[in-house]
Amino acid sequence: MCRRSRGLARGAGRAARAGVGRLALGLLVALAASAPAAPARAEPTAIGERARADQLRREAGELMASGRPDAACPKLEESHRLNPSIGTQLELARCREATGRLATAWALYAEVATAAEKAGDARQAAEARERAAAMEQRLPKLAIVASAEVQGLPGLEVTLDGEDARGLLGAARPVEPGTRRVTATAPGMQGFSREVEASRPGQLVEVRIPALRPEVPAGEPPPAPPIERRALAPHGARPDPIHRNLMWVTGGLALAGIALGSTFGGLAISTWDKVGNAAPTACRDPVRYRDCARPVPDLSRRAMSYATVSDFSFIAAGAALAGTAVLWWTLPPDGPRASARVHVAPGVLGGAFVGVF
Repeated sequence: MCRRSRGLARGAGRAARAGVGRLALGLLVALAASAPAAPARAEPTAIGERARADQLRREAGELMASGRPDAACPKLEESHRLNPSIGTQLELARCREATGRLATAWALYAEVATAAEKAGDARQAAEARERAAAMEQRLPKLAIVASAEVQGLPGLEVTLDGEDARGLLGAARPVEPGTRRVTATAPGMQGFSREVEASRPGQLVEVRIPALRPEVPAGEPPPAPPIERRALAPHGARPDPIHRNLMWVTGGLALAGIALGSTFGGLAISTWDKVGNAAPTACRDPVRYRDCARPVPDLSRRAMSYATVSDFSFIAAGAALAGTAVLWWTLPPDGPRASARVHVAPGVLGGAFVGVF
């Protein structure tokens, strides 16, 4: 009975080992069959991307030839993404130059020159360097400067027009003409922002990032600015009375001159009307007032006198008004600053300027 049990056990062991062997063999066969499957699936995908990249590059070339660089540049960017190459990047740089984005073109030419030199392509490297140098002459430059303390701040972010510019610290880089914005931020610190104008070719604009200050906690009010204390005049006395009194005198003279000039001007006009009415009967030459009998000569002299007084009155009023304006604008800061109003009122000549100072 014992011998039979041992035989059954040995048979079961052989069967189990045989089953395990068949399972392992099956797994090996499955792995061997699936191993070439992944490259087989990946290879058509890579070939398709290269074909698509070539097609986009050809379409972009046709658009460039037809004078449509704006439509060609996105196709070149996608072609370079699918299948990066120095040639595609050089064509993209030419495209950006054709659209007027000279700073972007300069950066692409600089990258192509570096990549072509590493690849041993002297022709493309020389072309890229030459075009980059030409771009640099046509663009302004911007330099972002920051102290070592600022550059060492944890989490420091420096941007130029919203794009990362940490790699530009301490270096002058060509930028597109126009208004450029530089910002600097760091966790727990007050941010820095500044706009500068860079417009002239070859112009160098420098932006210095100052030391960033710690942020004020939300619940803590900002420090109040210092209060400027100004000394008051004793007993409420108004300073510089002579200055103010002169201003009132000149203002009164200006008003008097305007009134006098308007009055005598009206008299001159009315007297000349009388001369004109009497001339046809009292003068042989009524047009030029020659050989005239009285009262034409007397009226003529009187009209001339009135006109002369009116002219001098207006001249004196203008001088007095100018003096009043100078005195008003030069009042001391602590003194009372008079108000000034000028309006038109009816007068002898139909109107007059009236001022209150």
